[in-house]
Order: sequence, then C-alpha cells, then structure tokens
Amino acid sequence: MKGREETVRVMVPAPQHATGFAPIWLVKALGYDTAEGIVVEYDLAGSGSPKAAVEAVIAGRGDMTFVNIVFALLALDRGTRLLPFYGFVRKQNRSFSVPRESPIRTLAELKGRVVGLHFDDPELREFAAAVLVAAGLDPARDVLLKPLAGGPLDAERMARALRKGAVDAVWQLDIFTGLMAAEGVELRHLPAPIDRLSPSSTLMAMEGTLAARSAVFGALGRAVARATLFAIGDPEAAIRLVWRDFPSARPEPGEDERKAWRRELAALKVRLDGQRIDDQSLPKWGVITAAEIEAWLGFLRAAGAVSGRLAARDCFHDALVPEFNTL
Repeated sequence: MKGREETVRVMVPAPQHATGFAPIWLVKALGYDTAEGIVVEYDLAGSGSPKAAVEAVIAGRGDMTFVNIVFALLALDRGTRLLPFYGFVRKQNRSFSVPRESPIRTLAELKGRVVGLHFDDPELREFAAAVLVAAGLDPARDVLLKPLAGGPLDAERMARALRKGAVDAVWQLDIFTGLMAAEGVELRHLPAPIDRLSPSSTLMAMEGTLAARSAVFGALGRAVARATLFAIGDPEAAIRLVWRDFPSARPEPGEDERKAWRRELAALKVRLDGQRIDDQSLPKWGVITAAEIEAWLGFLRAAGAVSGRLAARDCFHDALVPEFNTL
C-alpha cells in the first residue's frame, strides 16, 4: 500500500497472546505490517474469548478477528453480515477427543459421559451439539457438557481434569492436543463428519468494512501468509519472537521454562500442520470456495443449527485471494 498508514485493530479471541496463534503475532514481530503500509494493533482488553472478539467486530469496536467459521455462519443466519475473508486454518481445528487409553472409540459412545469444553462459548456449544446430533445423540439429554477447569490455556489444570477422570472426553481446539502432550496426556481424536469440512479458522470482518478497506485487508492477508510461511519454516524462531515481543505469551514467573517451551512448541506444531497449503487441492493462501461453504451449511442445516435460507455464495468474501498470494 502507498500513502498514509492505516490501522487494523485485531480483536484477540483468547485471554493472552497464545503462541499457538503465532502467525498473527508475527505480522507485527517481523515488521510485515509496516512493510505493507499498515499498522496492526491487537486488542486483548476488549475481547479475550472467541465470542467477545466476534461481538466486538460486529459492534464496530474492532476491524477483524480470527475464529472458527461457525461463528460467521451462525451470525449470517441471524442476518449479521460478518464474512470470512481468509481461510486461516485449512484442516478442521475442532474435535472431540479422549485420553489414548480410553475405551471410547466413537462419538456414539459419548452417551452418558461428561465432556469438558475447551473454550466455553455459546457458538462453540452449538457447534459441539451439531456434531453430537450428527452422531445420533441428543446433546441435551445424552451428554453433560461442562467447562474444563482453569482457563483455556491453563494446561496443568486441564491435564489434571483428564488424569483424574473429571471428564471423559473434551470438545477441543487443535492446540489442546499439543498442550496436553507436553503435560504427558496423550489424546486420541474421535472421527466425525466435520473432519472433512474446510476451512476451520478464518479471518473475518463485517461486509461493509471489507468493501470500504479492501486494500488494507489485502495487505493484512498477505502479511499473515508471509508470517505463516515463516512459522512453518522455523517454529522455534517463531516462539522466540512471540515471547520477545508479547509478555503475556511468556512463561509465568517461576514456571519451568523448558516445560513451557515444550508445551508451546507442541501446540504450535499442531496448529501449523493445519495451516499448510502444500497438501491442498487449491494451494493458495487464504482461499475459501463456495463448495466448501456449502458443505459447512449442509452440515449445520442437517443439525438444525442454521436455516435453509443462506446461499453459500453470499457467506464469504474471496475477492482478495489474489492479493494474499502476491508474496
């Protein structure tokens, strides 16, 4: 971009600058925003969770956020023009999982079980319920959903809940697998119809904002693509940069730094595996297709989570994909 630098306020869907979301923070840490002629600002105080971040964007207190595409599709079904414009994580980043030694092998076997929620937002509960409905379960009667102990990044307390059997399974974000592995809790994914749905996490903004500031969002998406490439190529360096520039991402005072390093590296590697595009049929940064959105809508309609009035073509913004890929 040329001319005066424009600011992009990113509403952060987590209580801190989690290392698992490193490509977002690296846009600033590597100076890619400045190189693109924009200034990226991260707002933790005004968000802190997926739901709060989305609500802030809808209310105009922020320009964009990055959360599961379900948030946008549910909002669109309510008439709010919140549009995904960059496919951030290609592979599904939400799943039910159990400890590796658990006898539970299928979603149907969650009947009568307690499931811990990694991030407890209404939209994520709706998403979990839709997956359970697809497995033939009644979410209100067959499964007890409850928040995991501690915050969504409190690995020790969440691992303790699994070890003690306080929960039988977890409805989790992808980085949870890495966080638990570093705590010595190996998880096993339960296969589900959502595994084939893509993209999962997306950058999203209000339709009017995208139209009014297309050059800015094109520059931002290009910076995110460059930062993702950097992190995939050198995840260790990515963590060092995030820890250097974002105090909330660093280990707590007195925490075992080597253990924290193993935990953050494991979580980041899980997330980066889902962000690769070299194994995709359409290997372009940020791409979202109508066929992908239709598959998402079909899944949500079948579960009764959205109505039948949404048209896939009206549920995303892909005009900036060529801009994202001029690296």
